[in-house]
Amino acid sequence: MLSLRLALADLWHERGLAACFIVALAAIMAPLLVLLGLKTGVIDSLRTQLLEDPRIREISSLGNRTISAEEIDVLGKVDGIVFIVARTRQLAATANLARADGTGALTAELIATGPGDPLIAPLAAPAGDDRLILSSTAAQRLGLKAGDTMRLVVQRKLDDNIEGKSLTVTVEGIAGPAAFGRDGAFVSLGLLEALEDYRDGRPVPRLGWDGPSTPARRAYAGFRAVARGVEDVAPAAAAIEAKGYTVTTRADEIQTVLSLDRNLSAMFTIVAVIGGVGFALSLGSSLIGHVARKRGELSLLRLMGLSLRGMAGFPLFQAVAIALGGCAVAVGVFFGAAAVINSTFSTGLPGGEALCRLAPAQIGMVAGLAIVTAIVSALAAGISASRIEPGEGIRHG
Repeated sequence: MLSLRLALADLWHERGLAACFIVALAAIMAPLLVLLGLKTGVIDSLRTQLLEDPRIREISSLGNRTISAEEIDVLGKVDGIVFIVARTRQLAATANLARADGTGALTAELIATGPGDPLIAPLAAPAGDDRLILSSTAAQRLGLKAGDTMRLVVQRKLDDNIEGKSLTVTVEGIAGPAAFGRDGAFVSLGLLEALEDYRDGRPVPRLGWDGPSTPARRAYAGFRAVARGVEDVAPAAAAIEAKGYTVTTRADEIQTVLSLDRNLSAMFTIVAVIGGVGFALSLGSSLIGHVARKRGELSLLRLMGLSLRGMAGFPLFQAVAIALGGCAVAVGVFFGAAAVINSTFSTGLPGGEALCRLAPAQIGMVAGLAIVTAIVSALAAGISASRIEPGEGIRHG
C-alpha cells in the first residue's frame, strides 16, 4: 500500500487544495441530502397518514343491488382483497341504542364486521349477536365502556302498527375515531340479517321474534371490502368493476400521494445527476492537471520502483479520500440543516415524525455513489499517471 501512503501524504502536503475539493463536493452533496431527506420525510408522513386511516383502503359497493353470498365469496378472492363482508339495506342497518336502564337513547348506524376486519383492528370482531363494538362518538355520548351492557332497540311498521324488539347486548370494545366518525356500532352480519328480517316482517326464530312474511332466500344490498395495502386499492377496485359491480374508493387521494412520490423521485434524480456529472468533470480535470503538474515527481517514484498499478492508483486513492472527506462534511451539514427544519416545520406531523430525515442505508447509498463517481472521474488521471516514463523527470531536469 505504498501508493496509498504516498497519495495521502501528497494530499496532506497540499491540504489547502484538498480542502477546496472536499468543500466543493460537500457543497454539491449537502443540498442533495437535504432534498432527499425532505422527500423521504414528506412522503413517509403522507403515507403514515394514509395508513393510519383504515378507511383509506376500503372498497364499497355503490347503491343497493341484489348480491348473493356466493358472489360475495367470489369477490373476496380478488387479488389484493384481504377482507370482505356483505352489507344489508341501509334503511335496515340502523337501530336505537341506549344504556341498560333505557336512558340516553340515540339512533346509530350499524356496520357489519367479521374476523380480520382492519377497520376495527386491533379489536376482535363481536363474537355473537349479543355483542357489539361502539364507535368512539357513540360510546362518548352514551357514557359506556368495554364490558358494559346496553339495549339495542329495533322497530318496524306492520299494517299501520308500530312494534319493536329490544336486545340486551354487551359492549365488546370501542373502535378508534378513524374507524367511524359518527354514532354507530360494528355488529355481526348475523345480527344485521336478523334486524333486516324483522323489519321485513320475517320471523327470526333464534331471537324469538315472529313475523307474518315467509322467509326468503338471503340476498344482500352490497358489500364492504378492504384492500391489502394502499397500492392494491386501485387494481382491486378495477378487478371488481370488471365483474360488473360499481364501487367507490378513495383511490384519488392515494394516487395523489403516489404521484407526488414519483415526481419528487424524478426531480431528485435529475438534480443528483446534474450535480454528480458536474463534480465528476471538475474533480477529473483537476486530478489530470495535478498529475501533469507533478509529472516529474511521479517519474522519480516510477524510477524508484513504484509499479504501474501503484502509479495508476495514486490519483484514484486521492479521489476516494476527497470523496470520503466531502461525504463526512456533507452529512454533518445535512444533520444540522435537518435539525433546524424539523424544529421549525415538524409541528403537527403525526406521531411527532421528523419532516427531514434519512435512514442510514440512504446515507450509505449516497456516499457510495459519491465514491464511485470520484473513482470514475479519476480514471483518466490514473491512466495518465501510469504512462509516465521512469526517466522522464531526469530528462527534463
